Amino acid sequence: MTRQRKIIKDIIYASFCHPTADEIFVEARKKMPSIAVGTVYRNLSLLVESGEVRKIDAPNAPSRYDRPQIPHEHLICKNCGKVADVGEIDLLDVLREKTGEEILGYNLTMYYLCPKCKGLK
Repeated sequence: MTRQRKIIKDIIYASFCHPTADEIFVEARKKMPSIAVGTVYRNLSLLVESGEVRKIDAPNAPSRYDRPQIPHEHLICKNCGKVADVGEIDLLDVLREKTGEEILGYNLTMYYLCPKCKGLK
């Protein structure tokens, strides 16, 4: 693993706020001032592809990145794009029964209005 990739992975694993690529870039520059934004994006793609990092896509907001820990799902605010963790929800048995297939995994993203945005409405 390259030094740049390790720095990026460590930033994501140390974060509990689901950072964007730009936020990761800002943190990475603190540790390696010469790192380029393209390097961050390229390494994020490789980390996602290898399963070392989880990418969370939100409508009308930049993608965010997370640790691929024990399966857990996310709530995404439809207004501001804030991402919040939801504890483990195990739907594998239900999905297997409904599809008749051996389900290897799934992603479940739920959309809501976060408390801050609810107060704006």
